[in-house]
Amino acid sequence: MMPRAVLFAPAVALVLALTAAHAQSPPLHVVVLATVPSVAQQPAAALPQALRGNALYWRVLRSPNAVSYQLCLGFFQTRDQAEGAKRQLAASFPDARVIQVDAQERANLQKATRAAAAAPAPSAPPEATPRAPVAAPVVAPVAPPRRSSPAPVEAPPALAEAPAGSPEALMAEGRGAIVREDYAAAVRAFTRLLALPENTLTRDAQEFLALSYERRGDTGRAKSEYENYLQRYPDGEDSVRVRQRLASLATAAPQGEPLRAPVEAKPGLRSFTVGSFSQFYYRGNSKIDSQQTVANTPDRVTLSLTDQSSLITALDLSTRFSDDTHDNRIVFRDVNSRNYLEGQKNANLLNSAYYEYKYKPADLSARVGRQPSYGGGILGRFDGLLLGYGLAPRTRLNVVAGTPVEQGFTIDSTRRFYGASAELGPFDQHWTGNVYVLQQSVDSISDRQVAGTELRYFSQQGFFASLVDYDTLFHHLNIGTFQGNWTAPWKTTFNVLLDYRMSPLLQTTTAVIGEPTTSIQTLLNFYTEDELRARARALTAQTALALAGLTHPVTRVWQVGADVQVSRVSHTDGTNNFPATPGSGYITTVTGQAIATGLFAVRDISVAALSRVSADTYSGLAARITSRAPFGPYWTLDGALFWYGQDNDDGSTLQRISPVARLSYVWRNSMTLEAEFGIERTVARSAFAEEITLRRFFSLGYRWDF
Repeated sequence: MMPRAVLFAPAVALVLALTAAHAQSPPLHVVVLATVPSVAQQPAAALPQALRGNALYWRVLRSPNAVSYQLCLGFFQTRDQAEGAKRQLAASFPDARVIQVDAQERANLQKATRAAAAAPAPSAPPEATPRAPVAAPVVAPVAPPRRSSPAPVEAPPALAEAPAGSPEALMAEGRGAIVREDYAAAVRAFTRLLALPENTLTRDAQEFLALSYERRGDTGRAKSEYENYLQRYPDGEDSVRVRQRLASLATAAPQGEPLRAPVEAKPGLRSFTVGSFSQFYYRGNSKIDSQQTVANTPDRVTLSLTDQSSLITALDLSTRFSDDTHDNRIVFRDVNSRNYLEGQKNANLLNSAYYEYKYKPADLSARVGRQPSYGGGILGRFDGLLLGYGLAPRTRLNVVAGTPVEQGFTIDSTRRFYGASAELGPFDQHWTGNVYVLQQSVDSISDRQVAGTELRYFSQQGFFASLVDYDTLFHHLNIGTFQGNWTAPWKTTFNVLLDYRMSPLLQTTTAVIGEPTTSIQTLLNFYTEDELRARARALTAQTALALAGLTHPVTRVWQVGADVQVSRVSHTDGTNNFPATPGSGYITTVTGQAIATGLFAVRDISVAALSRVSADTYSGLAARITSRAPFGPYWTLDGALFWYGQDNDDGSTLQRISPVARLSYVWRNSMTLEAEFGIERTVARSAFAEEITLRRFFSLGYRWDF
């Protein structure tokens, strides 16, 4: 095999020759083979013969909080040439990507190479020379199968340095924060990067910002940023990956699971604490001016009142300490509402308070305490124990037991459940899913008894996910859903959603609605088990929804889209203690929208939509315009205008208009200050009455990410 010195001689010679001949050449392109946090050991890779005439070098990326290194291959005059080299290296470097650099980087590399050649030879033996590993970065797709290591190649000692605060430096800072699992720092870095003018890393930064929010447990913001990504970049292999993650969040997949293979952690104990603390004050004032005409005589009444005055405090805390064998995590999430209006009570909602332990060698996990649903037939929060075991590389078994926790629904009965599930896949690199069974009791009888399955498929063109949940106690389908997204070769994206479910979910407990007692044990003195289930079924409605839509990019800035949604809620029969409720009939909504990205400022998103609503007893027209525009690295302005008009079959009408503005400021990269103000004006008219309601509302608060 050719000696390494001979292998790199053409590369160095080529760099020198090209630099001398093209000192003022236009921007160049290089292939980034890997990004690593340190230069520690020899990379394992072999260049194809056709690429051995190019320069292989390290570039350093510095930021105030991190330093990392990129192994690069260059220099290419056009992006197409660089993309061709990337394809040749895909087997050894599946995570390679192409970036643009200026000609000065090539000149700097030439200067560093000459200086290294003129320096005295080191006295240390070659084995002591530090070399850098090529580790799969955080952004790698699902890890490829292990290969036997090819012959290593050695990079020159020269480093090309990216300027501090540059997109490359901020990207390295954010990736390093993800590796350290410091997601607050990652959010800050990627937010600063996205505030810069559009560049070759903007697209990646948008995805990583969403991923950082997801891994820190902020599902709402993660969804928002993933949706922003798809609005800006609706097509491409990365977009498929983002749709996959967004679909996983929508189907209540476990939070924080890596979308791509993480960097292998360093040995030793690692610990960190991340979270957020926020406080927001909400206030609303309404003025109601009503007039009724009785016997041709108008009667006008004006009423002013404060309808909202509350302080919402939220704490999200996650502490983790782990090593190569053990992983421990403590999570606490709580929301407290303090109401200042007379007659309104304070409330506290404990969302999560659990301890989780993982034993990595056996792929064994345990979680105990109040925790969010993990799927498996559990569709809400619960207090209990969840155990998991990796039975095989593509099979994971889970068992769970506990008590359901439902907000706003308390009964004088004891409910308990236990269940089991199996996570399966991936198969053929596309298919995943699970099967589950669950048994729930209330007092001394069965409450729920379900069996179900989820099936998911992902490919470069799109995805679909489905869920079937069948209640074997009521002998009825509880939930049936299907959602899918597909991008055609001409870049039109089609989406579909079919959703059928019982509302509320089928359970014997529903029978307490309208009864003088909320104790199932007491009701058993008057009804049999079958009668209680019949009463529960009589109080349960069926909801159905079907949606089909598409979006298509017209230009780099504009996308257009349209969708049709049909929904229906069935009637309920009611009981002798609770009246029947009528069904909604079919409600059809047709929506057209236009989406613009980068229309007024870098990274802004503007949406204009118009909807037509048709129902059995009314028809309506709705319009909305929303815009989100970051100004610099710290300020963001959100504006929205909503309008709705409705004509009822009885001749009455309703019109509502509401402008809203929100301004946020990021202070010291961790504190977000936010203020929102809005007005809502509603006019309802009938043959004999008119009511005009003017509501003003605002909120003011802060969020500290640590």
